[in-house]
Amino acid sequence: MNLYTHLKTICLIGILALTSWSKAQDVIDLSGTWGFQTDVMDFRRGSLSPRYNHVLQETIKLPGITDDYQIGYKNPYRYIDRLTRKYEYMGPAWYQRDIEIPVAWKGKKIRMYFERTHWLSSIYVDTKQVSSIDYVSVPHDHDLSPFVKPGNRHRITVCIDNRFQYNTHKWDHAHTEFTQINWNGILGDMKLMAIDPVYLEDLQVYPNIADHSIRVRLQINNDIKKQVKGEASFTIAGTNYSLQDQVAVSSTDSVTFVEANIQLGKNIKLWDEFNPNLYRITCQLSTSDGNKTYQHEKTVTFGMREVKQGKNHVLLNNRPIHLRGNVENAVFPKTGHAPLDDASWERIMLLMKEYGMNHLRFHSWCPPAAAFRMADKHGIYFEVEMPMWGKDAEPDEARYNFFRREMKAILKEYGNHPSFVLYCNGNEITGNFDFIEELTAAGRKADPRHLYSGSTARTRVKSDQYYVSQQTNKGPVKVYEGLPNTDWDKNIESDVDVPVLSHESGQRCIYPNFDEIKKYENSPVEARNFEVFRELLQKNGMLDQAKDFYRASGALTVLEYKAVIETLLRSGKSAGFQLLSLNDFPGQGYAPVGIFDPFWDSKGLVTAQKFREFCAPTVALLRYAKSSYFDTETFKAKAEVYNFSNSALKNAKIKWWLTDTSGKVLKKGNLKRQTIANDQVSPAGDFEIPLKNISSQKVTVHLAINDSIRNSWDIWVYPAHQNLMRSNDQVLYSSVYDEAVRKQLAQGKTVVLYPSPDHVKGRKSMFHNHFWNPIMFAWAPMTIGNLIHHEQGMFKDFSTSYHTDWQWWDILNYAKVIEMQNTPQKLRPFIQVIDSYDSNQKLGIGFEARVNGGKLLVLALDTKTDIDKRPATQQLLYSIDNYVNSDKFSPQVPLDETFIQSFLTN
Repeated sequence: MNLYTHLKTICLIGILALTSWSKAQDVIDLSGTWGFQTDVMDFRRGSLSPRYNHVLQETIKLPGITDDYQIGYKNPYRYIDRLTRKYEYMGPAWYQRDIEIPVAWKGKKIRMYFERTHWLSSIYVDTKQVSSIDYVSVPHDHDLSPFVKPGNRHRITVCIDNRFQYNTHKWDHAHTEFTQINWNGILGDMKLMAIDPVYLEDLQVYPNIADHSIRVRLQINNDIKKQVKGEASFTIAGTNYSLQDQVAVSSTDSVTFVEANIQLGKNIKLWDEFNPNLYRITCQLSTSDGNKTYQHEKTVTFGMREVKQGKNHVLLNNRPIHLRGNVENAVFPKTGHAPLDDASWERIMLLMKEYGMNHLRFHSWCPPAAAFRMADKHGIYFEVEMPMWGKDAEPDEARYNFFRREMKAILKEYGNHPSFVLYCNGNEITGNFDFIEELTAAGRKADPRHLYSGSTARTRVKSDQYYVSQQTNKGPVKVYEGLPNTDWDKNIESDVDVPVLSHESGQRCIYPNFDEIKKYENSPVEARNFEVFRELLQKNGMLDQAKDFYRASGALTVLEYKAVIETLLRSGKSAGFQLLSLNDFPGQGYAPVGIFDPFWDSKGLVTAQKFREFCAPTVALLRYAKSSYFDTETFKAKAEVYNFSNSALKNAKIKWWLTDTSGKVLKKGNLKRQTIANDQVSPAGDFEIPLKNISSQKVTVHLAINDSIRNSWDIWVYPAHQNLMRSNDQVLYSSVYDEAVRKQLAQGKTVVLYPSPDHVKGRKSMFHNHFWNPIMFAWAPMTIGNLIHHEQGMFKDFSTSYHTDWQWWDILNYAKVIEMQNTPQKLRPFIQVIDSYDSNQKLGIGFEARVNGGKLLVLALDTKTDIDKRPATQQLLYSIDNYVNSDKFSPQVPLDETFIQSFLTN
């Protein structure tokens, strides 16, 4: 129901009485019903009759956003490059409430606090403007003291303007239509607070783990313009821990800083991912000017941890950590904005831990306090950024000043949280790097509890203490896809002057799951782009294959993530990685690259248990040269153990074994018992497996450390084949479609056509699925893996699943993709290439059909180049040989030969 229709059914509220005042806490809860009116043309702020002179005629409930009440422009479009916001509103919106200020608040400072607004909040009391605040990343805290009188009723009018206040990048995730929407409203805690005029403006805690102490820094604001004296009393509490201390204070200035060193004792516990021990410090400020006394209390949470820059790693409590990270892009389609409650963020942190991760980068935005609280609780290391991206560093003094204020506010608001380990200004910045250096140096000086970096993935600055990038001066550190071997790493490229994290690793496309469309029913956005993709697939006659495309492309992406992550775990000199991403990214073209959907629900592609085999604090690793072998060869492997757990593995039992697809153990062995050190990647020994008598099958190599730490890798073993693709009376093999072929078909016989890829019109074949998304990056491959019709007869002697795996490497990289949209709908290629979801053309590398009365099998594959080094290709050809020479080969779909001629160059 539209808000304005709904409001006809209720009384218009001119004066809104407040009943939720807690006298004991001097806090009035402002959540509830407010007067409301839109002002899309911004008429009411600077006109002769400003909005705050009038009672607003509609109502809205806060906290909330305008989208919750279907306010704004009802969007008729179906955006392809992002989710579609159902009701778009951008402009000022006015919120109003009449509030009686308690008489007991006389002599106190009176503040109005909004936990998160978007973007500019302006406060008017009666007819006077109080203040405007344009922070994006931290709460807005307005001082109403000079404008309100205790005992009187005042009309409080708030203007929230979600237009861009500065010329900043339109994609940053703090305020964008592409992930969280460009919402208008007020979220989280909303309250009116009364405090004594001598109060604690700030409380920061700086741990010193060497001597088990903290340095506490207080900012005391004194608004009475008189000297006050008193004390600050501290109570520190944690699990089975309590301590009290105090320090004398004296203030004559409006702002006074007080520092105190507090010894905590040797029983104080450190904070890290394995032991997220938290403490609360409460400071009770008691002062007097000789006539009156003033009280104020402030509590913050902290953890005993120190962060330092190591040679290759971030050091936490003087130990190297390796960051197994995800990029958090403010993707919250259920609400349209980042949640502010603990439960929502706790769910994400628990999923991170469940899938072996310990790190979260907030891409061009800073999360709310609940995210920090839950990361503190569960031991997740944050990298926090400002809403800065791209050209935001180009000269613009107003924008520069905004970023200077924003950075200081972030450090002040969230700096105590032990999870706040890394700070970066923003994403892929270009422009004036003198300004970026200024910010980075200022951050380091202001708050040494974090490490600082100027920008992800772009120019380095002098003050960098770590670097997130695709590239260093020694080469690429990115890993976007895997290889059919594991004997490689990024150690050389990562070994520079600061710790290096691999930037936005992974990100291979998965075909959309159209079942997700219904999940947006009660959201402020809809997946209307999925509707377009689905309609296009239906138009092209393949809607029945949508789930198969999803499953096959998803399986390949999981395969890629395993290869990517293991490469970076083998890279002992890498500081870590940041995946893009565990959950889908619905903006910038829509990138379904996650193993979770945008709601952080599993896509059912990989279990947490299986994911943790290759992404966890301790992982068994294996280096080997290739994935496909002849049965005359020997599989040679080097075992390694990635161990960034909390302890060494003493006298570890290390074993390997080889199984077939039924799980039967074919061979097994043990490596030397040894102690595996932590905080590093350690070699664990070599082993060899002769592959004789293991023919034509997939086998799995397993490696286990103390039985509980397990990992596995599939390899394929084939016999060498001679005399492949030989013609006989019934079967003709040909690389060209000529008269001999036509004659063979006309006689009702069989033809296997294997044109050289150079002579096939079509797309380049690649093993990998598309990077990020095909709408934003229109580069090869514009395909999303392959659907293998593995139950068909041509695969009887070729071990494969429904999706491509590493044995397909030496097939797909020597093939060509035929565009088959103009073939009959019932004709489905047996090696079916999955087109990008914004195109949905029928594509194939191999297919069969009935042509001119004969039986035709087409395989667009190079069968000559290095064939003696391509065991999987040989085995596929052998399997096809057996198939076309059997009575099982009986294509049913008729095809005109003009199609065959259409994709051949001669």
